Amino acid sequence: MKRAGFALIATLLMACSPPAANDAAEHGTTESADIPSPITAGCTAQASHDWSAVGSQYYMIEAEARGDTCGAAVATIRIESRDGATLFTRDYPIRDVPLAFNPNGDQTSLRSDIEGWITNTADPATADTLPAWPSGASKPPGFEPAVPRNRYESARGAQGPLFCFPDGGESNACIAMDGDHATFLGSLTPERS
Repeated sequence: MKRAGFALIATLLMACSPPAANDAAEHGTTESADIPSPITAGCTAQASHDWSAVGSQYYMIEAEARGDTCGAAVATIRIESRDGATLFTRDYPIRDVPLAFNPNGDQTSLRSDIEGWITNTADPATADTLPAWPSGASKPPGFEPAVPRNRYESARGAQGPLFCFPDGGESNACIAMDGDHATFLGSLTPERS
C-alpha cells in the first residue's frame, strides 16, 4: 500500500514538472522565455557636487529630475549638511525654470541642464552681497523676499555663505547658510526701469 501511494505521488509530481530542456531539442522545437525588458519609460537625471562655502562650511548640493517625459519632469534641489541632514529642499517643474532647463530637451540635455542648475550663481557667494533692504521699503531693489526685513537683513549682516540657483525665467532663488541651518531668503530678479 505504501509503495502504491509513493508511486502515485511520484507520478503526480512528474506531471506537474515543466518539461526538460532537452525535450524541446529532441523534437526540433525551441522555446524562448518571455523576459520583460527593463522599464525605460520616462525621463530622469541627477547630479550632485560638494560645496565648500566661506568659513570652512561644507555642504552637498544634489538635484534630480523625473517625469513621464522630459518636458513634464519635476526637478528637486537639496542642500545637505556634512552629516547628510537635509537643510533645504524644493521642487520645481522644469517648464517653470526656463533659465536653467530646456522644456523641449531630451534625456541628454536634461542631464546637462541639471548639472548646470546646481552651480552657485552667487558671486561672491556671501549674503552681504545681496541688495540692502531700505527701511520703510516694501522690498529690496531687485529682490522678491520670502522672509521679513529683519530676517533678511540679519542674514546679510552675518555675511555667511549664500547659494543661489535659477528658479524661474529671470530669477535666482537664494539660500543663506549658517552652519546646519538654511534660510530661503527669496529670489534675486533683474531690476526693471
